[in-house]
Amino acid sequence: MSALLPEPSPLRLFFALWPDAGVRETLGRLVRPLRRTVKGRWVEPDKLHLTLAFLGAVPAERLPELTAMTEDLDLTPFELALDRLEYWQRNRVLCLGASATPPLLIELVGILNSKLGRAGFPVERRPFRPHLTLARKAEAAWSAMPLKTSVTWPVDRVTLVESRLSRAGPLYLVRAEKQWRAMPEMAAMK
Repeated sequence: MSALLPEPSPLRLFFALWPDAGVRETLGRLVRPLRRTVKGRWVEPDKLHLTLAFLGAVPAERLPELTAMTEDLDLTPFELALDRLEYWQRNRVLCLGASATPPLLIELVGILNSKLGRAGFPVERRPFRPHLTLARKAEAAWSAMPLKTSVTWPVDRVTLVESRLSRAGPLYLVRAEKQWRAMPEMAAMK
């Protein structure tokens, strides 16, 4: 009699933009004074990211397909300016947003959603609104305010991330990453 192997549990996956160390440092300088004035469950600096497409629970056997999809995303690097704080009262989320979405970011999300839809994955139907969540269960007395200085993010890669939930908060594991060909002006910004 052969023993049955347990089925692999589903993986909780999403596609994201993951900031490099320089952008994280800038975000840290921005967040430090906010933590003193806004109550909430703050996202740790090493976990800050911008979600492009949330997939939710995905059977583990589909991971190679999503990894290949990541490798197939080939775009030109671009710059994202996060220039406004937003408080979404209904969700009690404090985030960093962009008053203007770069066309290449819209193109990336469109390509990604198209690939995911053709592969049978759920696709967000609402318009994409780039934001980086800073705190959950937040309490703020305002809805939006511009930053004095924007956070400039040179975007040159996309990641496929697994989220494992724990009592200490989510643990993020990068499952695949695609870095795009660098343009000389992007290399000079780093």
